[in-house]
Amino acid sequence: MKMKEQPRQMPSRAGQAWLIDGIRLFHRQPLVWILSLMTYWAGLVMVGILPLVGVFLPLLFTPGLGFGFIVLAEAVEQQDPSRPASPTLLLAGFRNGHARSMLQLGLAYLAGLTIILLLAWIVGGDQFSSLMRGGPSEAEVEEMRRGIPVGLIVAMLAYIPLMMALWFAPQLVVWRGFPVGKALFFSFFAVWRNKAAFLRYSLAWLLLILLMSLLSSLIMDLFKIGPQSLLVTLLPVSLLLLAIAQASFYASTRDIFRDDEPVEGLPQPPQPS
Repeated sequence: MKMKEQPRQMPSRAGQAWLIDGIRLFHRQPLVWILSLMTYWAGLVMVGILPLVGVFLPLLFTPGLGFGFIVLAEAVEQQDPSRPASPTLLLAGFRNGHARSMLQLGLAYLAGLTIILLLAWIVGGDQFSSLMRGGPSEAEVEEMRRGIPVGLIVAMLAYIPLMMALWFAPQLVVWRGFPVGKALFFSFFAVWRNKAAFLRYSLAWLLLILLMSLLSSLIMDLFKIGPQSLLVTLLPVSLLLLAIAQASFYASTRDIFRDDEPVEGLPQPPQPS
């Protein structure tokens, strides 16, 4: 994709259009999306079982593999016979000399997550630590029912700027040739400039997840699916939502940064020092 250096400012209704585009792109080639996601998860599982580094390597590869899904969505949309959509496109971010930049973005992501978890632990204390261990005691569960843990709220809020900085960063590195620091800066302010659209995008996702949860509950009640079979029900739903999410990330990049025609009269984002 040929990208503009300065992002467009999209209307708020573009947010829900990105989600709709994600559904449309998944519907166009669902088998390709499912195979790609299964390949992605299989690779993460194989890396995750490695001793010591298995916890960190998946996070290190996350930005590069995320860009691979962007390339996959572009291939699905363009339907170019010379570049068919396939799971091999997931490695696009690590080709043509961009592997080092992708790993640097991964390090930035890992560092950001570490800071967020440390901050949440400082604020939430033992309550947040028990959540991270995945096994809170009965007393802690009873306390959590009275309200959302403060540490969890802090982690969710602190994750937003990290997500903003990384949303467009891999695309700007590969398709625009930006250095890593500049890509993170421009990505953050591109999302901030389109905050109304991204807020509507988030609300559309919330509605979709609520609808899918309701539908899953109805199916479980209708077919008398017990807790032991819950994974069988949730796995296809999770794959569907992940595919739609990855395709919608591409839709936001296309609308905000694709260089197809000039857009006049838009304020420019601040320049990095």
